[in-house]
Parts: sequence; C-alpha cells; structure tokens
Amino acid sequence: MLASLVHARHAEPPRHAEPPDPQRPPKPGPRGVPGVSPHPAMALEVGVEALLDLSFLTEEERCAIAEVLRRDWQLRRREEGRISKLRKSVSDPARLRVLTGDWFCDARAHSPREEELVATEPQRPETLQTDQTLPDQVPPQNGHTRPSLLSTSSSVSSLSSSTLSGSLMSLYSEGELGSVAVRGCVQFSLHYDPARKELQVHVVQCRELAEAKRQRSDPYIKTYLLPDKSNRSKRKTAVRKRSLDPIFNETLKYKLEKRDLQGRTLNLSVWHHDSLGRNLFLGEVEVALGAWDWANTRPEWFNLQPRMPIPSDGLASRGNLSLALKFIPAGSEGRGNPPTGELHIWVKDAQSLIPLQSGTVDAFVQCYVLPDDSKASRQKTRVVKRSLNPLFNHTMVYDGFQAKDLAEACAEFTLWHQEAFSKRQLGGIRLSLGTGSSYGLPVGWMDSTAEEQGVWKRLLQQPRQWVEALLPLRTNLAPRA
Repeated sequence: MLASLVHARHAEPPRHAEPPDPQRPPKPGPRGVPGVSPHPAMALEVGVEALLDLSFLTEEERCAIAEVLRRDWQLRRREEGRISKLRKSVSDPARLRVLTGDWFCDARAHSPREEELVATEPQRPETLQTDQTLPDQVPPQNGHTRPSLLSTSSSVSSLSSSTLSGSLMSLYSEGELGSVAVRGCVQFSLHYDPARKELQVHVVQCRELAEAKRQRSDPYIKTYLLPDKSNRSKRKTAVRKRSLDPIFNETLKYKLEKRDLQGRTLNLSVWHHDSLGRNLFLGEVEVALGAWDWANTRPEWFNLQPRMPIPSDGLASRGNLSLALKFIPAGSEGRGNPPTGELHIWVKDAQSLIPLQSGTVDAFVQCYVLPDDSKASRQKTRVVKRSLNPLFNHTMVYDGFQAKDLAEACAEFTLWHQEAFSKRQLGGIRLSLGTGSSYGLPVGWMDSTAEEQGVWKRLLQQPRQWVEALLPLRTNLAPRA
C-alpha cells in the first residue's frame, strides 16, 4: 500500500503540468508494505520519476508514512469533490476563483522565489534591554588625551565586506570607518572589584556626537581589552536611537585577575548602528590600565579621538608562568646519591595568557639549561589545547651540575602556541644571576630581570628545598646568539 500511495502522491500532476512521457522506459519500483492491499483508485500508471525507494525504512516507519499518505489522498479526493460541485453550482467567475483557491495559486506563481527573499533579507540589529537613569555629572572643559595604540589584526574576514556589519569586521579595518568627522566626548568610570575579580567599565553618556546620516545618529559603544581583539574580548552597549547626546548608564564587565591588567589597554569606541549597511565609526578612547589610578572610581570625561595608524604592540608580558625549582647537591641524599648534582624543575601552569591573534592558545613550555642549547638539553611539556590558563604539571630533571656551575648557567623557559605546521612564541623567563657573561664570555641570554635573579639566588642558597615562583612571561628576551 505504501508504494502505491507514494506512486499516487507523485503521479498526480499539477493543474497545468504536462503528462508523463510514454516513451520513457520504466524501472522497477520499490517494495510495498506487506499485508496492506492498495485501494483500487490508487492503482495508477506512473513514470520512473515518481518512484521512491523506501526499502531502507523499517516496517513501522513505512506503515506510518503510508497512513499519512492515505489521509492526504483522502483529503485531496474530498477537496476535488468540493471544487467539482462549486464549478457546477457557481456561475460568477470572480466568486468561483475565490472559493476554489485559484487566486492563491496565481499569486504564488507570481511571487518572488525563496532564494531571492533570503538574499534581500535585511540584517537584524543586536539590542540589549537596560534601564536608563539620568546622571547628574557635567563634562569638564578639558578632556583626557589618549595613550598610544596597540597593534591589531582581523578577527572576522570570511564574510562579504558588502554585507558585513561594521561591528563584526576587523577592529581597525578601513572599510567600516566611513567618512564621519569625529567630535564629542564620552563619560565613563573604571572600577576593579577584588571580591568578584572583575573589571567594571561603567559607560554613562556621550555628548555632541557627530551626525552619521540625515542629521541623526543611532550610537552604541563597543569595548575591547587590547591586545585581545577576539569576540571573547568584545563588549557592547545597547543602541540609543536618534540621539547625539545618548545616555547609556550600562556596566560592561571583564573577569580577570587585577595583576593581568598590567600591559592591557581598554579600547572604547563609539559607533553609529546601521541595520541595513555598515556601522560607522564616531570616535574612540584608549586607556592604559597599567597606569590607571584605581582609587579613582568617579566618572570621567574623555574627548573622542579619530582612529590612528597602529604601531606594533608593546606588551611587556603575555601572561604568567608558575613553577618550582630544587637543586640537590651530589651525595646529599646519603650513600653517595645522587652521584652528580641535580636540578629538578616543576612546571605547574600558565595563567592569564594573552593570545597572539585568536581567542585561545594551544600552549606548551620548552626548557633549556644554557649554555647547553643542544637537543639533549631541550625538554618540553605536553600541548594543552584551547586554554588561556593551561595546566601542565610537568617535572624535568637535569643532572651533572655543581653549585658553581649553576652560577654560570641560565634556566630558560619559553611558552609557545602550537599551530598546524609551526609554532609561535608568546614569551619567556630566564633564571640566572644576570651577570651578562658565562664562564668569562659575554652572552646575551644572561639578561634576567631582578625578580628572576632573586629566584635563582634563593635556589643556590636553599639546596634541597623547593623554590616556588610566579613570573611574567617576558616578550623582550634577548637573542641567544
């Protein structure tokens, strides 16, 4: 019955369809459902194009489909009977066209195709529901000047630039800026909540913004914590329609440790929202968070600045590395053990990594004890994928040392991002006495900071004890050669 119903469903031509070609050779049809005989009226001659192979379905599934098709066939027969009676009883062609539904078939035949509707569907703006309250602050006469900018790169590039909303394009791409002259100012405050480990950017309002289109602007505010330009770093306010003096009174929040604010820059930009085209840039402000006075939580006014060419990023650090070290002198364990001095290293984890471009890092740590930079000296951890706080928990052991050798040596740790066919260094640490020379020869890698030198001195002063440290991953390691 199922096969016959399927045949009948597909064999029934539309109202103005051409009849099937009798010259086309037939092919074997699908198997029917056992135990169900077809209705006599369904026994139709069908062409090859009307047959469906449903043999892969279970008997229960085929019976369910057969029941649906049977009811569909019954409804069609009933509708055909109703229309046949109407054609015999109604003489008014206009009324008959409405009662039979012919008007709908004609309208559908002249309507746009589905793909045309999809191609012209406008973009839908992103909006947030927030409460608005009127602040009582008044802008001062002098705004703050903006600090230097950091580098950036594209975060979204796969969509067509002709339809891509400006807020989704690269942070500094020229295509989205438009030609609006920047003017006005923005008022916001910065506060760090240590209990929640949260940076709170309270955006209050803007004044005297530029007119984007037709003497109006639909402004909203977008923020990033540079150098992270990914969507993970992006925050946005709601759009304020038809206002050159919009009031936002919204708080944009970032979860991170306070120490991670060092080396970060808050980029706050104002945009005109265009639901059918590109968003237009209205101005921006950048604040170096490492130099911010966190005792000041009052809203401050900042003059909006035009976008400037971006120099290379000047990050001093891209995160922190937690590790512990222990030096065991020769024979200090009893019975002549160990036979030579051993340097034990425990790489625990990395914290608050700042990715190079994308929103995450596939991280591993590589270690050398210089001056030996051969493969025999190289040890590394496993790769921890898609994490800005990777846990390594990896131990390494270097032997053959005496205490005087450590005074001439340097333990170098570098953290890398593993890519498909290459790797890129985020930063590193060098633990040594920082003398600038090794065994009487000047070397560039004895460039430890005061903090790194302190860790190495404690290691030499406290043999057989773990010396723990949490150190910034420097980006200014001097080349070894």
